[in-house]
Amino acid sequence: MPRIAFVGDFIDAGSGVKVPDDGAVLTRIRHLIEQGGAIGVMGNHELNAILYHRVDGNGLPLRMRSKKNTRQHRSFINQFGVARREALEWTEWFLASLPFWRELDSVRLVHACWSDNANGMIAGRRPDGYLQLEDLEEIASESTLFGRAVKTLVSGVEVKLPDDIRFTDFSGHKRREVRIAWWPNHVRTWRGAALSVPDPLELPDSQLPAIRNPSNL
Repeated sequence: MPRIAFVGDFIDAGSGVKVPDDGAVLTRIRHLIEQGGAIGVMGNHELNAILYHRVDGNGLPLRMRSKKNTRQHRSFINQFGVARREALEWTEWFLASLPFWRELDSVRLVHACWSDNANGMIAGRRPDGYLQLEDLEEIASESTLFGRAVKTLVSGVEVKLPDDIRFTDFSGHKRREVRIAWWPNHVRTWRGAALSVPDPLELPDSQLPAIRNPSNL
């Protein structure tokens, strides 16, 4: 029985890690999983990497290789390059070894948000929660229920802020959408429910709009 559970974001730690070593982290995690000592699920960093290093039918990257996206993915690129053999091999391992969720006897694992509806939407096509290559273009577009369900599980519940409100994320980017707590929470103001906001005072302390129970999204 595995004794360790990894919940994703094994790569691209960002400014919080002074000398990131994605290769060492991945090698250690892979060894533990393949030896049966650990289990894992996919995070948005792994999914973004899968898309970044692959192209669509027109030869365009499934994840835009913009300055922002490249900067966020820099520690992985520095070790494995862009769409080179090692980068593709590692992202293939993500696909083959990391489902979006795991449901055990006494615990549920997911990276960002447990949603019965989103899980069910994905399970209708992929009962085991593992993606296939043919799913990637749909996921990249986020234009279908399946694609949006994937985004919910790995990125959480995001809500557009009121007009003219922005906040600065941990990478220095201005954002108009904010992640909110999806678990039962009596705090329902923008400032109180927001997640991953460096300075909550940038957000209004006014009431959130009515939102369906996020766990049922």
